[in-house]
Amino acid sequence: MSSDTPSEERRLLDASGGGGGSSSNNEITGAPDSSVSSQFSDDVEALQLFGEPLHVSISRGTTRFQTIQQAHSRPTQLGGEEAGQADFDLQTWLRGRQELAGPPFAKRFGLVFNDLSVYGSDVSNSHISTLITPVWKMIKSSVRGFGIPQLLTGLGAQRQILRGFSGEVKEGEMLLVLGQPGAGCSTLLRVLGNHRASYKRITGTVSYGGLTASEVQRHYRGEVAYNQEDDTHYPMLTVRRTLDFAITCKTPSSQVLRDASAYQRDMLAMLLDVYGLQGCADTVVGDAFLRGVSGGERKRVSIAEQVAAGAAVEVWDGSTCGLDASSALDYVRALRISTDVLQKAVVAAIYQASESIYRLFDKVLVVDDGRQLFFGSTRDAVGYFERLGLVKPTRQTSSDFLTGLTRLGERRVRPGWEQKAPRSAEEFERMWLASAERQAVIDEVQA
Repeated sequence: MSSDTPSEERRLLDASGGGGGSSSNNEITGAPDSSVSSQFSDDVEALQLFGEPLHVSISRGTTRFQTIQQAHSRPTQLGGEEAGQADFDLQTWLRGRQELAGPPFAKRFGLVFNDLSVYGSDVSNSHISTLITPVWKMIKSSVRGFGIPQLLTGLGAQRQILRGFSGEVKEGEMLLVLGQPGAGCSTLLRVLGNHRASYKRITGTVSYGGLTASEVQRHYRGEVAYNQEDDTHYPMLTVRRTLDFAITCKTPSSQVLRDASAYQRDMLAMLLDVYGLQGCADTVVGDAFLRGVSGGERKRVSIAEQVAAGAAVEVWDGSTCGLDASSALDYVRALRISTDVLQKAVVAAIYQASESIYRLFDKVLVVDDGRQLFFGSTRDAVGYFERLGLVKPTRQTSSDFLTGLTRLGERRVRPGWEQKAPRSAEEFERMWLASAERQAVIDEVQA
């Protein structure tokens, strides 16, 4: 179910709210596409969204990342046979080897999950304590053997939160997770981000480039980054100090870099420039109790910090909550930069995503009541549900349409399909399990 990454022109036009042309097969690999004309370099990047300036430039970001890569990485040593060929083009060979190796601070591997189910503690029978509650608990515990069977088996009152999720996020791809509040999006993201301690039982497989979750937890914890909805930073540190500390902690060794101090200096300047943080570089980050940068700037600090950390898989949970339309688009454009240039695998849950944000993602996963309703390309999601009998209104965004599938009072059904179109999450899941799209996902996951 892999999808081609849109071309630079299409992505810039989509991010600015326009563009309706067909997609291209060109993929951003770190250097700007040579087919991009000069009219897109300044005019498109200067466009505004709802009167608010866009602080994040995708084309400038890819160029700056490439500059850092070429300036500080040590050249690859050539073999005698390659260096001695008469028709050997050194510049072309080095460029190709550098593209294959990637930036010196990037590691590339994707994310695969197959038949993933999650169980949590069942608190549906919890009651407010009264005077007789301790006596009742003692009697109930004695009947059940004082919890000894549950202690020995590791099983207790459980509730299934997620049911049989499958999918793949390759390096350089972005997955959008859509669902209503309480659908299970946060649980899925926490498990994919390898935060499993709060759940009773997890079945199925999650693979990070061939590594199991336990192997990543023991040896490669820094390669999978989970960012929760609330940004947590040291509030007294400035933006510059925060990013400088993150860069210093993850600077590659001298075997990879020519000059570590120069790399740290240039990397800091690049992050401040690409993510639009120059104006607040010397302002404290702040938190709920200390006034600092704005909410949109704090989100971009989090993204820049993740880029400096160099994690191969990034998971973002509800990170646009509280942001206006311009800041939310800036946030996703920043994710697009790090994904394209560093070939990361990014999973993000965004509520009420605009059409411009939706088009920046490669794949989408629709969740409702802990069930998987769809997984595939963002270009194919709407068409899949329209074939099931639903109709997307002209002025409705794709994300609103996908999250409102089971809202019977809001969705629209094609005439004549009132009795055939799925109505509940269970019916949508049953249709998905029997679909050719789901079988294609399983074939790719198990390949």
